[in-house]
Amino acid sequence: MVKLALGALIQPARDDVLPASRQQQVYRTVLDAIVSGALAPGSRLPSARQLAADWHVTRGAVDAAFDQLHQEGCLVRRVGDGSYVAETLPASLTAPARPAPPQRGLSRSAQQVLDRFAPYMGTPLRLDVMQDVMRPRPLFPRAPLLDDFPLALWRRLVSEAFADSQHEGLSYGPAVGLSTMREAIARHLQLTRATPCKAVQVMIVNSPMQGIELVSRVLLEPGDKVWVEDPGHASLPALFRVLHQTPVAVPLDDRGLDVAHGRRVAPDAAAVYFHPGVQFPTGIRTDSARRGELMDWADEAGAWIIEGNFNDELAHDRHAPVALQRLDRAERVITMGTLEGILYPSLRLAYLVVPERLVRVFMAMRGLMGDHSNVAMQQATTRFLEDGHMSTRLRSMRARIAQRSAVLQAAIARSLPSWVRCGPLDGDGHACLHLPPTLRDLTVASELRAHGVLAFALSSICMQPQALNGLVINYAAFAADEIDHAMAQLGAVLAAVNVSGDSPQRYQPAGEKT
Repeated sequence: MVKLALGALIQPARDDVLPASRQQQVYRTVLDAIVSGALAPGSRLPSARQLAADWHVTRGAVDAAFDQLHQEGCLVRRVGDGSYVAETLPASLTAPARPAPPQRGLSRSAQQVLDRFAPYMGTPLRLDVMQDVMRPRPLFPRAPLLDDFPLALWRRLVSEAFADSQHEGLSYGPAVGLSTMREAIARHLQLTRATPCKAVQVMIVNSPMQGIELVSRVLLEPGDKVWVEDPGHASLPALFRVLHQTPVAVPLDDRGLDVAHGRRVAPDAAAVYFHPGVQFPTGIRTDSARRGELMDWADEAGAWIIEGNFNDELAHDRHAPVALQRLDRAERVITMGTLEGILYPSLRLAYLVVPERLVRVFMAMRGLMGDHSNVAMQQATTRFLEDGHMSTRLRSMRARIAQRSAVLQAAIARSLPSWVRCGPLDGDGHACLHLPPTLRDLTVASELRAHGVLAFALSSICMQPQALNGLVINYAAFAADEIDHAMAQLGAVLAAVNVSGDSPQRYQPAGEKT
């Protein structure tokens, strides 16, 4: 009976559960059965030979485990009779379990990030946003323009970077990036933004978020306030909180970043992060007068300016604004950009342009973090820039965006009521469709999603409650028939949601001129 009970109540630990020696597996299995009460005090254990056969282990492993349990006072071994569970177990096994010590909780910033992304992490266990990135549905704002990317050319460039003679590409790269790529980025910025930078000021990083982290570690202190555009990229305020800075929402109007508002709410901010060219999601450009106001405030406050240069090269109906470094009188402007929107997102190459007086400290901090960017991808990207392929790619993308912009405008006129107002369409292929306050954008976005069309609710990416109500869409990455269908679906949703039958009043959204 004892043998049967033992076989039924305890089973040998498997290698995939407890990757230890066979002796330790037997030891833990028997000890757990004793502690749990599955083997009561005085119970006789099967012979070592029997257990070894049943559990497919050597007899020596069982004998060694029994010896260890005997030495610890858990088993009594009787010569010629067998092994028994001790009548009185060691105090360490029978003492009441102490309450678990209190666990230290998450940091406040980590909890805020968890709360922010909780809707995407519930049941079922899948990240819908990530699936939409991999297989974007029509109008998805983050959809990249990839269908005409020159893959054959890129394969050749990458193959050359991995040629048999290029073994150095497999090793660690310089923390600040290859000198050839830094030179190529500097020339690219001089041509596209008239940025007065040298190659030594350029630092290659793996993503814009990593660039923000590096700037924060070098230039900001915990608790420092940072102006950020509102609305803007939803992950940006969360990142600053994780880095222990305090993001301060600064809205935009039809002239760009509202510097006067920033002065009122946080005149002592240590930095500002904004996109003067193609602002996401509004598409608004900060005009030259506002840029001058911003520089004046930064000089007075001693604040840093982080200028985002994301896809500004794609603006097809206007010139990109002159880089803020040209207005910089005190070496306080840091430019941050990425090539992901022009090439492809998984490339994971971005850059910082820092004032020359800060180059050494940025190099030291990047080196301390022990990181570097993929050497072969830098080599291929450098060739893409230097051999003129970037210029060809930009011309193609600008033409595509302009053509899709015309398709979108025609579809809007055909399918949407006149009180839907479209923001600027001369940027990088995304836009805002402003709705009147009588129609809640969250409801419209939810209904659209049920019809296979994915747009962001504009209000959902605002830091502060404000009179912004609309949809954020991407039109450049989708074919003309997909845009037409999506606008038709939106028109039907708007008609269904607007159940009152009254036409919403016309209104003037921020960023639109009469």
